[in-house]
Amino acid sequence: QISTDRPPASLRETFERIQKDNDASYFVSGKVDSLIYDEDCLFADPFVAFNGRDRFVTNLSNLGSFVTAYTTKVLDYNRVSPTQIKTRIMVKLQLNLPWKPILAWPWGVDYEIDPESFLITKHLESWEIEPLEGVKQIFRKSNAELRPSNDSS
Repeated sequence: QISTDRPPASLRETFERIQKDNDASYFVSGKVDSLIYDEDCLFADPFVAFNGRDRFVTNLSNLGSFVTAYTTKVLDYNRVSPTQIKTRIMVKLQLNLPWKPILAWPWGVDYEIDPESFLITKHLESWEIEPLEGVKQIFRKSNAELRPSNDSS
């Protein structure tokens, strides 16, 4: 049984907890296993980069209030080295705005893990869409609605 009440005790446990977070769509649900991250972890996406686990956790919880529904599907989950995992996930989410835009694109994270502490030291996001195209989706009115459920696999 994996405990999320403490930092991971091995690389294998870190990998399992990353997979569990991805299966639970942490990036849109806002519920993340924060203890797998180093306190000074680098977080980066196509727009911004910053250090600090607490800021990341706060950002995720704030995002939850803007997302009214979402679906996710894990496309790839690969261990590319003894201390690195790359994920690729199809994400569709509807924003809590009057015109209810739906944002959708494949999204990925490159996780780098310290081999001694077993903590994630880099969380580097990538989008398979140009950042400007992603922003444009925010301003498009959607004729459809996502059901407030999660199709994770």
